[in-house]
Amino acid sequence: ACTPSYALNIADYLQSEGIAPGTLKLAYGVFGAEPWTEEMRAEIERRLGIIALDLYGLSEIIGPGVSCECHQGKSGLHVWEDHFLVEIIEPATGERKAEGEEGELTFTSLTKEAFPLVRYRTGDIASFITAPCICGRTHGRMSRVKGRTDDMLVIRGVNVFPSEIERVLLTHAELSPYYQIVVDRRATMPRLEVHSEVSAEFFHSAGSSLFVEGSEEAPDQILHLRERVEHSLQTVLSLHAAVHLEAPGQVPRSEGKAVRVIERK
Repeated sequence: ACTPSYALNIADYLQSEGIAPGTLKLAYGVFGAEPWTEEMRAEIERRLGIIALDLYGLSEIIGPGVSCECHQGKSGLHVWEDHFLVEIIEPATGERKAEGEEGELTFTSLTKEAFPLVRYRTGDIASFITAPCICGRTHGRMSRVKGRTDDMLVIRGVNVFPSEIERVLLTHAELSPYYQIVVDRRATMPRLEVHSEVSAEFFHSAGSSLFVEGSEEAPDQILHLRERVEHSLQTVLSLHAAVHLEAPGQVPRSEGKAVRVIERK
């Protein structure tokens, strides 16, 4: 149980020590505290040899365990509705949204006595459905958290969530799951940069000795990969992002919540 980004740190350590994931006899992992994507789930499951499940909690409500995915469905986190009333609201107005619509996640505690909360606004963006799950549980399910209302970046009038960028990056097999987003607001118009590490395999196949970002000597493989990633981001975000490909180990690691966004002002 940890953050998704730290699970990847564990996978890196296992690989560096020559430890096969299967020797640890791990079967499941529950990960939360930061937004993550289906692509990140696949990466964690592949590298650790486990079933990776999403866990959600809030220290203000109860701590970890407000909701959790089942391994049968992996299609939303079951909220313990005997303890919490869930509503999805429009952040700007507070109006309740229809089932299945995306908005800000709110909780009202039903059984907490010492510190009850009514319609507590989490700041997390998600949706909520009540349809039964294939596992047989009847508790409603919240979606994976897409991001936070205060994490949304507004760049030249376009709303961007870091999770959208992660989803695009992890569709490219040549990239590793480590990335950082830089928003440069020092000029009149803000500039979006995405710094993404390439995989060790691609790093060596492309010619590690020539791997210098922005170099005229950079191999064609690197230049073509950068162009493809920039095109993918443009298609999804409707916004140009300057992609910087980094060598393995160059994007900072975190032992807690990953620092995904840096703003230069």
